[in-house]
Formats: sequence, C-alpha cells, structure tokens
Amino acid sequence: MNNTSSATGQVSGNTAGSQSSRLRDYAWVRGFNYQPSWGSHGITIWNDFREATFIREIDLGLKYFPKLNTLRIWFSYDAHVADPGRFLAAAKRAAWILAERKIKMIPVFFNGWHSLVDFGGFSREQLHCSCNNTPSFGPHRQYLCELLETIRPVGNLLMVDISNEPFNNGGNDKGSIELRFLEAMAQQIRDLDPNVPISIGTQGLFGIGGPIDLDLLDPFVDVHAIHPYWIPSGNRTAEQHAQEFAQTVEHLEKLGKPVIATECCWGANDDAARVKFVRHELGLLKQAGIGFLPHAMCHSPVADLHRPVPGRKWGTMYMGFIEPDGSIRLGHEVYNEFC
Repeated sequence: MNNTSSATGQVSGNTAGSQSSRLRDYAWVRGFNYQPSWGSHGITIWNDFREATFIREIDLGLKYFPKLNTLRIWFSYDAHVADPGRFLAAAKRAAWILAERKIKMIPVFFNGWHSLVDFGGFSREQLHCSCNNTPSFGPHRQYLCELLETIRPVGNLLMVDISNEPFNNGGNDKGSIELRFLEAMAQQIRDLDPNVPISIGTQGLFGIGGPIDLDLLDPFVDVHAIHPYWIPSGNRTAEQHAQEFAQTVEHLEKLGKPVIATECCWGANDDAARVKFVRHELGLLKQAGIGFLPHAMCHSPVADLHRPVPGRKWGTMYMGFIEPDGSIRLGHEVYNEFC
C-alpha cells in the first residue's frame, strides 16, 4: 500500500487511524476537472497547446474559487501517438503552470468514456490489439512511462488516475481485457514510482455501476476515486440518490481506503437546475468528509462542457462553472459554500 496525503496535507502510512478516518484522508481537496477551451479532442488540446489561454483559465478558477487546490487534468494517448515531442512538452509546461500556483494535479492517463463529440480514448478492440503487442500493452506502456517521467519531477502530483470510467462500455468482470489492462498499467506505475498513490475514476455509486467496480479495482488502487452523480433518469429522486450515496460510503468504509470524488455535479443547460445538482452532491460529499472535483471548471467544446451549439439538431448538457466570456456561471458561486 502506498503512502497517501492526509487531511492536513501530511503523509500518512498504512497504519493511519481507523477505516473511517482513512476514507477521509483527502477531505481537504477542493478542485475541478479542467478541459481547456480551445479543443474538443485530446489531440487538438495538447498538440495545439495555448499557454496564455491555459494560464488565463487557471487564474480565473483561482479568482472565483479561492479555495481551489487541485485540478484533474485529462491527458491524451492519441496526442502522444500523433506527436510525442509536442505532447510531452505541453504536458510538462501545464504541470509547471499548476505548480507555480501551488495547485496539485491528478493526471488522467487513459479514458473509457465516449460521447458526442468524442474526446478520444480506448476501445475493447484497441486493448486487445495492444495486449497482443510485444511487450504486452506496449503502445500504452510507452505513453504512460514517457508522460509520468515528464510530469513527475515537477513535484505536484496528488495521485495518478490510470483511467477515467474504464467500464463504461463493459469489462466490469474478472478477467476482462479492461481489468487486465488496468492491472498492467498499475504495476507499470509502481515499477516507475512506488510512492505515487494510484486511483481509477469510476462511478462507484450503488445503482450506477457500483459497488462491483469498486470491488474489482480495490486490490490494486490506493485511493478509491468515485463519480457519485445524481443522474435524474426515470424516478431517481434526490432522496433516492442520497440513500444510494449512503450505501456507497458504508461500502467504502468497509474497503478501508481513502476516497475522493474525482467527478461530481451532474449537468444541465438551465443554470438553476444545475445549481440544484451542485448543491445536492457537494452537500453529501462534504458531510461524508470526501474531497471533490466537479466536472468541470470551464466552458469547453469537449462533450458536456458547453451550451447548445447553433445548428446542431441534437441535445447537449452543460457542466461548466465558468462561461466562455470569463464570467462565473449564474449561481455557481454556490461551490464556495462547501469549501
């Protein structure tokens, strides 16, 4: 078991307190996911890195949310394949920009979530192809090693996130190619740095993917990273979601590892409706002593992070906190009530 940061920002070892207190090791985290505003795909973001825009958007986050201390940054295997030198230079500069502002980083290495438009990520077919390479998962290992060796010396890694929502398209069972891939990447990270805490962002929530995903990941993660969205599909009321969340926390306490919500706050195009999701989810997380990073800090062309686009004849959902003009989204200062 690797060392992890405690609620006071110090390092705690394997013997830290009770299971309940271990769950709350990251209670101090106040952050966001951040997708820069100039691209909808990992390639267009990282291989066309716009430093001035990146800095401006980070500084806007600090302006509107003064307790901001951590950002979850989505890197891109696709961008590395397209142009490794350009990608790694951008990743290094991004890490330093955060470090200069004393912001911790949770890098996301891989992605299993796909939407409209697609950010990029793995498929089952791709993982089988990579697994049959020499060495096994060789293309993904090279990207992982080169990226981690680039950003690790900066010194602001809170933890690493091997993959965002790896089971969205299946694989949440023992022996699956997805699980084998995650286990291989976890071991690769431990070989490179046995001290960096490992997480994998997954739903975790009872009724929405959990707790099966938590149980599958538990043997090789150091921190359980949950995405406990109140998704108001069907008749899922706030009360039902709160019950599912309570069940999830109880299960996590039994697992006995630290917990962080690396995504939360379901989206809506209507500002008031979105504020309702933010208030409900952050209230539950703060009460449980779980640090949080809503999705996402800024308006972006990445899926789910923008207003409806004129001319598109299909629905979208908006999860941003800062508008394209740099103003804070109406009512979204509510975040600060939970800091």
